[in-house]
Amino acid sequence: MKYLRDIGEHGFIRAIRERFPMASAGDDAAVLASLATPVITTDSFFEGTHFHRWWASPDRLAARLLEATLSDIAAMGGEPQCVLSSVMLPPDMEVEWLLDFYRGLTSRSDCPVVGGETIKGSMFGVTLTAIGECGTRKPFLRSAVVPGDSIWVTGPLGRSLDSPELLEKGRGGELTELEQEQTELFLSPSARFDVIPVLGRCSVRAAIDISDGLLSECGHLARESGVKITVELEQVPLVPYAENNPVGACCAGEDFELLFALPTDAPSPGNGFYKVGSASAGLGFVLTNRGKQIKTGSLGYDHFS
Repeated sequence: MKYLRDIGEHGFIRAIRERFPMASAGDDAAVLASLATPVITTDSFFEGTHFHRWWASPDRLAARLLEATLSDIAAMGGEPQCVLSSVMLPPDMEVEWLLDFYRGLTSRSDCPVVGGETIKGSMFGVTLTAIGECGTRKPFLRSAVVPGDSIWVTGPLGRSLDSPELLEKGRGGELTELEQEQTELFLSPSARFDVIPVLGRCSVRAAIDISDGLLSECGHLARESGVKITVELEQVPLVPYAENNPVGACCAGEDFELLFALPTDAPSPGNGFYKVGSASAGLGFVLTNRGKQIKTGSLGYDHFS
């Protein structure tokens, strides 16, 4: 078994390039074709804070982190172009594990890895910088919601509710079928590029991806747009595991579905989309259940609380 310390940084980079050919990976910087309306995002993930290596196979874990990063590009109405991967690696990491991890990072044919950085550190961490393209379409913005817009989501929510705890439980015992289904959903998000053409045809102006929880993201939209957003809890679609804890599902985050505002004169987006609320004049966020307002504490994930 080879470890990173056995082959060094340059040996590791050579091994990656031999297994996963990357354009521009041998130069000081990646050279990209001219982009009409580029959109760029970055995400950092550290073992012990954002994931554990034992959660899944290395390629599946990497694909999950990639999709989580690309979800921000989808939220802007863009299409993926490429990604840069910067990794912090302890010297005692297994080389084969890392190469399998890069197999996950290079799993999308529409989003090649075109470069990055490798540094030594006391823990395993990865920072992904994704570049997308909106072309002639105006990017979706958090600040573009107007009173009268309806508020929608692109799919059921709650995939991260209790999921880390269930994965821990699964290490020492059996999970029920429902619990197993929940962990599978948690480990297999998909950035919703498939819905972008529909949102474009519906003249959507505002969107955000649901990474910190539906309620938190509604708060962002309301604040950035200067409107009041009301979410009707009974209208929120939920994954099966979360059906008995809708408020928890709306706060859990890491769904990577899109939350968007539909103009009053826009056509219905059709099946697979769910209206969950509305925007009105005023400021702030309100959650109701069958017409009665619900008091909420924390609206979602916060790195520092």
